[in-house]
Amino acid sequence: KAKFKNGSFVTDFDVFAWGGSNGEYTEASGYQYRFYVPHDPQGLAQEYGGGEVMCRALEEMMTMPATFHLGYWGLHHEQVEMARNCFGQYEHNNQPVHHVLYMAKGAGCPSLGQKWLRTTVDTAYGYKTGFSGDEDNGEMASWFVLTALGLYQLVPGSDYYEIGSPLFEEATLHLAANATLSILAKGNTASTPYVERVEFNGQPLTDLRVKYADLLKGGVLNFTMTSDAEAAERFYQGRNKRLQP
Repeated sequence: KAKFKNGSFVTDFDVFAWGGSNGEYTEASGYQYRFYVPHDPQGLAQEYGGGEVMCRALEEMMTMPATFHLGYWGLHHEQVEMARNCFGQYEHNNQPVHHVLYMAKGAGCPSLGQKWLRTTVDTAYGYKTGFSGDEDNGEMASWFVLTALGLYQLVPGSDYYEIGSPLFEEATLHLAANATLSILAKGNTASTPYVERVEFNGQPLTDLRVKYADLLKGGVLNFTMTSDAEAAERFYQGRNKRLQP
């Protein structure tokens, strides 16, 4: 909810009203902004009442009907694109949710994020629709490229990239100073969206993140993918840690 200067919250609140009642939300509703704490997903999970609660809320966002009410913002193409090109309340056609699926790890359910990341790559960039919404400043394409590589910078300015769910079996990035970064996911298929194991230069990344500075030096980011969501949950060891942004 929006907050007044005196510390009180608005009372006439509709979580599906785009723009809120007085323009509190930009190009989305309060529902999309429920997860807008990219710098502290674990802290947000605590505010939800625990990781399990936040994980259920994330799954609900993906699976509930695409609902929008006309609020301060009126009717724009973004609402229509969400209902037509996306799924649930996950408004991938616009920027306010582009971080959301990478929040699942902080809530303690990385496999949920991995599943829906693969779904988004497969469905929100179709040959019929192209991009699911505006290609503002290259964000739609850059989100796809990073996610297809299995990497994403959840916190702008941070030195960490989050591990997602790579799309390809092999990708090679030619970096500065003649360095090369090879991203491998041998045997990766449409039915294996989950990360059973991931290593960078032979070291397991059990927190499902890697330093950008290390990636720039080059090396091998090696994924073992699986169809078993529980295997992905067993590999992740960051649940009981407060990871720095």
